[in-house]
Amino acid sequence: MTTAFKGPLIVYGQRPPRGTAGSENPRLGPSIFWGGIGFIDSRWGYNRTVPGAFGWYGSNLLLDVVPSTLSAVNIAAAQVPVAATALTLVSATGSGVTVLAAAQGVATAGNIAIIPSGALALDGVGGFVGFGSADPTNSSWQDIKFYDPTKSVARNVRITSAGNDSGATFTVAGYDIYGVAMSETITGANATVASGKKAFKYVVSVTPAGTLSGANASVGTGDVYGFSLSVALFPYVDIFWNNALITSPTGFVVPDATSPATATTGDVRGTYAVQSASDGSKRLTVYYAPNLAAISAGSTGLVGVTQA
Repeated sequence: MTTAFKGPLIVYGQRPPRGTAGSENPRLGPSIFWGGIGFIDSRWGYNRTVPGAFGWYGSNLLLDVVPSTLSAVNIAAAQVPVAATALTLVSATGSGVTVLAAAQGVATAGNIAIIPSGALALDGVGGFVGFGSADPTNSSWQDIKFYDPTKSVARNVRITSAGNDSGATFTVAGYDIYGVAMSETITGANATVASGKKAFKYVVSVTPAGTLSGANASVGTGDVYGFSLSVALFPYVDIFWNNALITSPTGFVVPDATSPATATTGDVRGTYAVQSASDGSKRLTVYYAPNLAAISAGSTGLVGVTQA
């Protein structure tokens, strides 16, 4: 049975009346909870639209994954781009990309986002770890849902140009790990790689514009990884890459607080660029302890400004 009530909750081991000595609770001790505790997602109203209370596990483990190998072509193979015409994305699952065979419902803030069929999920489809059941006849109705850190990879998108596409842009449209629609406009490069700043979980389209070289361009995943909570400062986060604790802020980028966000602003929750290429064997683990200012700021402090 799940019990829900309003807080804050204060538990006393003992509290003698002021001015008195001794203990009225000789058996006081620490409180323990089966399964630990969680940190609720304040964007959700309990049982609103989607049953259950969503949040992050109490240790605030945001990521525990082995990202797929860095690739220049796993989103869109090399092709000659045409302005205002979306590139042809890959149509088969592989190389760290899952092609959705059917529309996928993703729980977002108080609603359900429908990710269309054909969309590409980077490093697997997102998901939850659920506990409890409000309806014994329906096991999918679970009262508590923690965001699964093994399925929460979101990473940047890169455009590789064979010619000079510096006069062109490529607009990536998709969704973040919470199913919130987002887009990014990336300026092309001159016979090299142009890297996006935002972390995508799902990619729906990549559309070029401007002056294109007429040579091939391809689209792939980068090694810039997004945080699922807004990380304001490097000391607030513990990052392990390839079994080593990261002690330098090199590669760490704070959240872009520009409001409203645009297609050219940075990631709303911040990112980290690993300092050696992903190869399908290196593990990325991220722990985060939200600071009090972020908690008091509500959903904006925790998950950043609204995506654009």
